[in-house]
Amino acid sequence: MIGKILDGRYEIISKLGEGGFGATYLAIDRKLPDKDQCVVKHFSPKATDINTLSHARRLFETEAKVLNRLGNHDRVPRLLAHFEEDQKFYLVQEFVDGYDLSREINRNKQWSEEKVIALLQDILEPLEFLHQHHVIHRDIKPSNLMRRQEDGKIVLIDFGAVKQISSQGMNIQGQMTATVVVGTPGYIPSEQSQGQPRLCSDIYAVGIIAIEALTNLNPMQLPRDHLTGEIIWRDQAKVSSGLAQIIDKMVKYDFRQRYQSATEVLQALQELKIANHPQKSVLRKSFIGLGIAIAATSIAFIFIFIPRNNTLENYNNAVYGITIKYPENWEYTGTPDRITGNVVKFISPKESETDAYLENVNLIIQDLPENRRELEQFTKFYLDEIQQSDPNTKILEQGKTQLTNRPAYQVTYTLEEEGVKIQRLQVWMVKHNKAYIMTYTADVAKYSKYLQTAQAMINSLEIN
Repeated sequence: MIGKILDGRYEIISKLGEGGFGATYLAIDRKLPDKDQCVVKHFSPKATDINTLSHARRLFETEAKVLNRLGNHDRVPRLLAHFEEDQKFYLVQEFVDGYDLSREINRNKQWSEEKVIALLQDILEPLEFLHQHHVIHRDIKPSNLMRRQEDGKIVLIDFGAVKQISSQGMNIQGQMTATVVVGTPGYIPSEQSQGQPRLCSDIYAVGIIAIEALTNLNPMQLPRDHLTGEIIWRDQAKVSSGLAQIIDKMVKYDFRQRYQSATEVLQALQELKIANHPQKSVLRKSFIGLGIAIAATSIAFIFIFIPRNNTLENYNNAVYGITIKYPENWEYTGTPDRITGNVVKFISPKESETDAYLENVNLIIQDLPENRRELEQFTKFYLDEIQQSDPNTKILEQGKTQLTNRPAYQVTYTLEEEGVKIQRLQVWMVKHNKAYIMTYTADVAKYSKYLQTAQAMINSLEIN
């Protein structure tokens, strides 16, 4: 192929790579004054029977139309041409000078959380553009993500619509038929392996890449819970509860439980960054006391300022069917966040301009998988979450209790957040396949001052 001129203008100058679908070449466009470089994807099915070629032609045209519809996006190579010669198919695309991410991932080194967050955002930004055009990439993996030399940005390549076509199936007459397989094992979820990809199938693949970077494990090495089908990976990574929750939702076995588009994941990551790096203000102080399950995730806040007196008010949430009593001189935040499970947080009044921490009580409601729907099962899981969330966590006391007249469990512990030593009381119970977690968080020096009020608020929880 080297030196060959295709379509009367594209001169092949070197081979870039080869796979089951054919080969990719670097070429120059002889009809442009500067003889610009471009990439030629030469697709040549191994089988040349009529059925295979028919499928190949249809999928080839589909990929070309998709790329053409995407137009000019900075992080998606432009389609320059597509044509067929001698029963072989060619796509000509913009050349991206750089290297693919397989050079960075799986290099015997686990990535930091900050680096993984940056990677996720970098992948999801161009993927968001695809999803807005209702395009599913279907083959996101490190080798299909190019790190552009000029600015280090991630560019999505290889849309995979015609990557693997072979004659391996049988029709009812016993004749061979074309079977189309799209995607790479380890990176494709169950619905895609069954030929029913969705936008959230791409989200699954991006989540797998994040796990791969955090654990330094090949996707095929990741174990699964034999009851739920969920990937077991947290014990192999150093990661905060906030980011782990986002990734867990990205790679849910049931596609209905995942984020449904790149936009939703980007919003969750943005909230995570705000929570980890809040501004030095009252808003910042209000973030510090979030419970363990949302320690790294922010909430869309609506502040309601209430007159300073000791009258108790009822907080009612009809969606979740809960009621909590709280002092009128406390403010509360909303709206409920279904991603983190945070329903409401009540914040103590600011005592003075030098008050560095705002004590708070918050409620989290989490939907539980089948293997955590008993109190003992959830307690074991949640205690592990507490211990893993911060290496400086010190449990002071723990034991059985009651909440809303049901068996519950409580734990008291200390840790540091943003240089402030805090003490936390958490009480949880399980009902209707959900965990209800009430959390009181305070500066250690003022923990006792608000404890009685916090306990009254926790004990006032009613569930319809």
